[in-house]
Amino acid sequence: MQPIGTLVSSTASLTLVVFDAAAATDWIPTKPAATKAQFTGHPAEVMRGLGKGEEVAAVDVGASSGFAFELEGKSGQVEVYRIAGGLALVAPPRAWWEAHHPGDLDALFGELLDASDDASELGELELGSGKLAAVYLWHKKVGAAQALAAALAPDAAQTFGDGYSEGDGGLVVDVGPGAYRLARHELAAPWADDQVVVAMYLTRG
Repeated sequence: MQPIGTLVSSTASLTLVVFDAAAATDWIPTKPAATKAQFTGHPAEVMRGLGKGEEVAAVDVGASSGFAFELEGKSGQVEVYRIAGGLALVAPPRAWWEAHHPGDLDALFGELLDASDDASELGELELGSGKLAAVYLWHKKVGAAQALAAALAPDAAQTFGDGYSEGDGGLVVDVGPGAYRLARHELAAPWADDQVVVAMYLTRG
């Protein structure tokens, strides 16, 4: 199975936020000149939320609710796959495994992408527009997701960058309106227990 997109950060760490793309222009970025005392906006809200030790942090983007999470901090990349009923966001991506720990990746990824029913539920995400935005926390042009979503063909997906970082830090994908279950699952590679691939699933509730 091929991913519909890959999200990239400028570091090994990759914190993602998922929410209804129709609300993207309501995202409030942290200003570059902000000091610690002035640290506000959605990135600050996300970091404070995740700093409590939870696997996900709830975040309001305008009238839309969303979630932020980090799957792992090794590769700085997350692949997005379509699965039955929704999406799977997977890290590290297949290319990272091929470069660092080659093994039976077809079996490993096949098992992970088919394991949403076994995942630990973490919340519910309502997508009124049916278009999901998934963006790297420090993406500088999150608002672009709204226009991309409006022009998106049915069942299509579109990655987008911000002009500052290499690779695309954002993705808009048409999954259809409704309530989506957010759940997390990880699998150890059969050749080494300390090598783990992780997925966050968004599937119809």
